[in-house]
Parts: sequence; C-alpha cells; structure tokens
Amino acid sequence: MKKPSIQQAEDFFPAEVAEYVSSYSYNGTPYGTGFRYGEGDGVDEDVPTGMVHDLYHAMQDEGVPISDEARTIYNSFVKYIHEKYPGFWDTYKIYRLYVNVFAPKEQAYFHCDCDEEETDQWTFLYYPIPDFDWKLNDGGWTEFELDQKIIGVMPIPNTLVRFSSQINHRATPFRNNHRFTVAIKCVNQNESLVRPN
Repeated sequence: MKKPSIQQAEDFFPAEVAEYVSSYSYNGTPYGTGFRYGEGDGVDEDVPTGMVHDLYHAMQDEGVPISDEARTIYNSFVKYIHEKYPGFWDTYKIYRLYVNVFAPKEQAYFHCDCDEEETDQWTFLYYPIPDFDWKLNDGGWTEFELDQKIIGVMPIPNTLVRFSSQINHRATPFRNNHRFTVAIKCVNQNESLVRPN
C-alpha cells in the first residue's frame, strides 16, 4: 500500500453550493424517506449501522445519478474536487456517491473502504452545514486508525476530507443530533472495483 494520506480542505464549496448540498443532505431526503439501512462495513453485515441515501452507484445506476438533484450534487463534487486536486479525474472516477446519516449516540464500526492494499482508491467525506450550531463537545468527527493511534477529523461545516480508502476509519455520532455526511468513493480508472459498496 502507498503511504496512507488524510487531507482536509475547509471552505470547500462556495457559499451557495454549500447551502444547496447541505439543504439537500438535511432536508431534501427526509429521514426515513429514500434512506435504507446502512451497512455492516464488512464487520457485521447482519447488524448495519446508520442509514444511507444513494445518489449514484456505478454498479447499479449505469453511470447516471438517480435524480436531477443528485446530478447537481455529483457535478458539484466533480468540479470542485478538480479545482482542489487538479488532474485527479485524469486518473480516478467516482463509483459511489451517497448521503450517510447516524442517529445520536449510534456507534459505527471501524472499517476500510476497499479490501486489497494494492487497490488505488480514495474516499472523500463532505461535512454539510448542520441545522444547529456545532461545538466540539457535540462530537461527530471521523476517527482514523494510523500507527496504533486514533486520529480524529472534526466535522467542520463545509469541509471535505480526502483519505486513502485502505485506512481503517469510522464515523462517530453527534451527542444530540443526527450526523449527516456525503461520501464520495473513487477508484483508479484502470482498476475494477474490489468491493462495490
């Protein structure tokens, strides 16, 4: 495996795009409508955590986002990831895009987003602007396991985190609110998917 990498980009979207993506994440897909139970993340497939609202899945959607809103969000991530990481789309493609939600105090599993160390994949997590004033004690960060340490990335609104998909990680819940993120999973264009989730 290449050396693991975690990078954080604050103020990722311009204000109007951040507002659109955040509003859709929190309000465009009402909790329980359009969502399905989350995943066991390869740890315990019989006991999924969280809920998921799929916007795009290359293995299921024939390369087309599922709605006009999903297409707008998809195109926004393509545009602004290109601006932040020029040339990224020359090598990689999105194979999955979805909104993820965890209930207050719901514990997620540590997991990797791909199974094989040789696989060249990246995961992006976007923290939308919440419908409350987030503070440190509210929790909600993403934890990464690196070199026998846990490193936490705070859910700063309108922040994008990019990391090597082989890094073991998990979401942590908010104390009193639902935690929404948008996940974008990417694979090298020359590789087939190792684990289509």
